[in-house]
Amino acid sequence: MKKLIFIAIAILLSAEIAEAQELNNRQVINVRNRRSPTLSAGLQLAVPMGEFADVYGKNLFGINALLSFPLLNLPIEVGGGFAWNRMGGDESSVSITDNMGGLKIAELKVNGNAYTYQLHGRLRPFDGKFRPYGELFVGARNFAVNSKLKSSSGTEPSTEYLSRKLTAVAGYAIGAKFELTPGVFAEARFEKSAGSNAEYIDPESVFINTTDGTFNYSTLNSRTDQWALSLGIAFSF
Repeated sequence: MKKLIFIAIAILLSAEIAEAQELNNRQVINVRNRRSPTLSAGLQLAVPMGEFADVYGKNLFGINALLSFPLLNLPIEVGGGFAWNRMGGDESSVSITDNMGGLKIAELKVNGNAYTYQLHGRLRPFDGKFRPYGELFVGARNFAVNSKLKSSSGTEPSTEYLSRKLTAVAGYAIGAKFELTPGVFAEARFEKSAGSNAEYIDPESVFINTTDGTFNYSTLNSRTDQWALSLGIAFSF
C-alpha cells in the first residue's frame, strides 16, 4: 500500500513538473515571437520634384531617424520620425568690433536647413530576418535660415534664427530591414511626399562681407514636393 502511494505521488509530481516546463516553454516562445519597437537612423538623399525642382534645382543631403511601436502583436505599427536636410549656405572669416572698440577675427556661418517631423502608420507583415514594410505619413517641414558667429577667442557662438517657414507634408514610404545580427538590421527606405507652398533660402544668393561681418541672402518660393532615399541601421528592442 505504501509503495502504491509513493508511486502515485511520484506520478503527480512528474505531471506537475512537466506542465510547468511546458508553460515555461510557451512563455519563452511567446517572448521570442513578440513584436518589438524599432529605432532606425540613417543617411538621406532628398530630391525635389515638380515646381520645387524647377525653382530650387538642387538635391538635399542629411540624416533621418524613425521610431515605431507595434499595436498589440499585430503587423501594424505607429510611430514618428525626424529628418534634417541641408539646403545651402556659406561661411567665412570676418572682422568684427570687440567691446573695446578694436577689431577681431570671427567665423560667421549662414545656413539654410529643412527639418521634417512626421507621424506614420506602418504595415509590416513579416517578423523574420527580412522585414519589408509600407507606410503612410503626415507631418510638417520647417525651412529655417540661421547665422552663427564665433570669435577667435573661443567664446561660445552667438546664433540668430533669421527665418522659419512651416509647411504641411503628407506621403507614403516603402522600406525593408535585413537582420545582420540579433536585434540589429540594415535598412533601406524610399519615401515620396507632397509639400505645400513654402519660402526657403536661395543657396546661390548668400553673400558675406568679410570686412564688416554683414551678410545678405535671397529666398525662393514654391511647392515642396520631393522623394527621398535613406540607408541606415535599425535596432529592435
